[in-house]
Amino acid sequence: MAERFDTVLRAYRRQAGLTQEDLAERAGLSARTIRALESGQGRVPRPASVREVAKALGLEADDRRRLLATAAAAADGPEGAAETGHLGHRRYLPYDIPDFTGRTAEVARLTELVGSGTASAVLVSAIDGMAGVGKTTLAVHSAHLMAGRFPDGQFYCDLHGFTPGYDPVGPASALEVLLRMAGVDGARIPHTLQERSALWRTTLSDWRALVVLDNAATAEQVRPLLPGSASCAVLVTSRRRLLALEGAVPLSLDVLPEAEACALVARIAGHHRVADAPEAVAEIAELCGHLPLAIRMAAARLAHRPAWTARDLATELGAGRVRSGPGGNEQAVSAAFALSYARLDPGCQRLFRLLGLHPGADLDAYAAAALADTDVATAGQWLEELVDVHLLGQYTPHRYQLHDLLRRHTQEILQENEPPADREEAELRLLDHYLHTALSARPVVAPGQRLLPFEVAHPPAGTPDVSDRASALAWYEAEHANLVAMITHAAARGRNEHVWQYTHVLQHFFDIRGRTLDWVTTHELALAATESLDNRLAHSETLRSLAIGCWHAGRHEDAFRRGLEALALCQEIGDAWGEAVTLTNFGIAQEQLGQIEEAIDLHRQALALYGGIDGDVDAAWGEALSLTSLGTAHAQLGQATEALDHHRRALDRYRLIGDPWGEARTLTNMGAGYRQLGRFGEAVTHHARALSLNRRMGDRRAESEVLNDLGATYHAAGHRDTAHRRHQRALDIARAIDSSLQTARAHQGIARALMDDDPDAACHHAEQALVADGELSAPEAAELTAFLDGRSGLFKR
Repeated sequence: MAERFDTVLRAYRRQAGLTQEDLAERAGLSARTIRALESGQGRVPRPASVREVAKALGLEADDRRRLLATAAAAADGPEGAAETGHLGHRRYLPYDIPDFTGRTAEVARLTELVGSGTASAVLVSAIDGMAGVGKTTLAVHSAHLMAGRFPDGQFYCDLHGFTPGYDPVGPASALEVLLRMAGVDGARIPHTLQERSALWRTTLSDWRALVVLDNAATAEQVRPLLPGSASCAVLVTSRRRLLALEGAVPLSLDVLPEAEACALVARIAGHHRVADAPEAVAEIAELCGHLPLAIRMAAARLAHRPAWTARDLATELGAGRVRSGPGGNEQAVSAAFALSYARLDPGCQRLFRLLGLHPGADLDAYAAAALADTDVATAGQWLEELVDVHLLGQYTPHRYQLHDLLRRHTQEILQENEPPADREEAELRLLDHYLHTALSARPVVAPGQRLLPFEVAHPPAGTPDVSDRASALAWYEAEHANLVAMITHAAARGRNEHVWQYTHVLQHFFDIRGRTLDWVTTHELALAATESLDNRLAHSETLRSLAIGCWHAGRHEDAFRRGLEALALCQEIGDAWGEAVTLTNFGIAQEQLGQIEEAIDLHRQALALYGGIDGDVDAAWGEALSLTSLGTAHAQLGQATEALDHHRRALDRYRLIGDPWGEARTLTNMGAGYRQLGRFGEAVTHHARALSLNRRMGDRRAESEVLNDLGATYHAAGHRDTAHRRHQRALDIARAIDSSLQTARAHQGIARALMDDDPDAACHHAEQALVADGELSAPEAAELTAFLDGRSGLFKR
């Protein structure tokens, strides 16, 4: 089997004794880039980056050639295909533990089921068993073994069916996670469960994909997540037998047989440590109830205690079982846990207890440091120690998770050992850690946009690097689920200040990443919070943002209602900026509804208000948005010269405040204006500048949009072949991110380019444009319909 780039890179880094952060600093790259390259999850290794990494690692010539060769192979393989718009290999499985032991018959059964090739429908295997029996470990290990049969993607989603302190993940939320893993643009994810389920089935319809759904509560939770194609397979784990899951092949998992349990003890503790004490090993396995989770915890203590013998461990475990009371696998886990926990140093014990306060699914060393009120390096050492003794899992680099049973233990010992005041302080430090980092990242990703003033009460001593746009966005993405969990938790605890501050800071991230459901849900919580606080400025800001979220969610009545409430409150409290930006938003909505004259009037009202706000960077950003929006409205009326004047003024303001998103958007609009005037060279120049900015920011949706604009410009200039190539490239990207609007525009452009030379192919693309979710404007659709009607003898619609 060919070597994998991510595996080779990870080995060289560890050989050099470097962390991912160390390597990133030496290579002049972001830590997020190194993490992505080592995870193998969709990032194509770029030759220039690989050369810098090789140099930073100090590799000799042969090793450098080896690293470059594996990078080239990755770029030529399925991952590289993503750069040209093809599917790409999406690997989202957690780590496969290196010391997997036993379960030979079960692995063989799963392999046989999935590999039979006789299924006429999607194959589902439901693995059930008690907590701690190793269901997840078996499913993940088997998935890794079978990954080669599913080259289009392997997906993993924890449904938290039995996680203490959590509600099970709803199918709609799980589908959002899975669809994003599959490359679906967040802005294109529907809002109803039925639509999301249909899109998931459609997306995977011709894929060979494997889906692991872990910790399911019920068949109802799983059923909407199933693909519809026989080329896919699903592994489900649950503590219950999912008898109501139609077509699922059950696999009930019992505790390990004695021989396999003893083998696991020896593997974790070290064969040389237990080779001369088979009776003690068997006793350890029995005292652990033959449960893999309990065995791992107990044997890890022996591995880390050179002076101990297997008999010493058995004695300690026996005493723990007596103290815990007789019988049951729960007592086995409790005894193993008590043994591991008792041998930790006090600081590490305290961190473990406090982990039970974290409302999210995972955490990193920075969050752990905030909880324990210590430095990041110490927290990182404690986390790794907890991993070493199997009290904590590490499924991806530097991200840590608690097993459900162990989370229950943290909450029990937390109540016993931490006074309420100390628990509250730790909780506040954690809330403020995430809020402080999110607040630090916000101006980096949204320069010039208004932030209401507030101070974080407990700023953390150490925070992740969010000093540039790439690292800030990477942090937001990595912590997205935790940030939403913090808002929900704060709302449940009545921490209203945190609720509105979090949502205010995160609104831009929700917007640019298409997280519309989270946007609306969190802002509805913030609306109640600001009402309780009687903070009228924060309330109006929340109303305004909620209105935009409702508009994107298709809830237009709610959007107008919330927008009108925001407008009235801004006028009442004298918030001119809030009033102006609300008018701008109404103008954009009217333009999208085809009410151009009304849109122009609203934008002019907003500009007049911005003009009365002196020396305010918020005003400059707002003016820029209104100006370029006003320009697009004039362009729709055929007033290209006036439109360009508004765009130029907007561009000056965006550049003044350093907002590349706004700059790229305005350059795109200017290119369209120059095309209207027939000044094609200037149009291409502006489109090219926008394209460069969008690529630098990694905004593939905007890149597809600009390529379509370039195609339209080349077609208008008479360069049909060049136009075809630009639209084809836009189509490749739009398909990869599932942007139906840009897909429709690309098909439309290709149809135009082929109308004379290949009318049959043009008919095909025209039809595809029309069926792309109705995203085309009425004139564009009419043009294509007329063409198809004229070709009806050649192409049947």
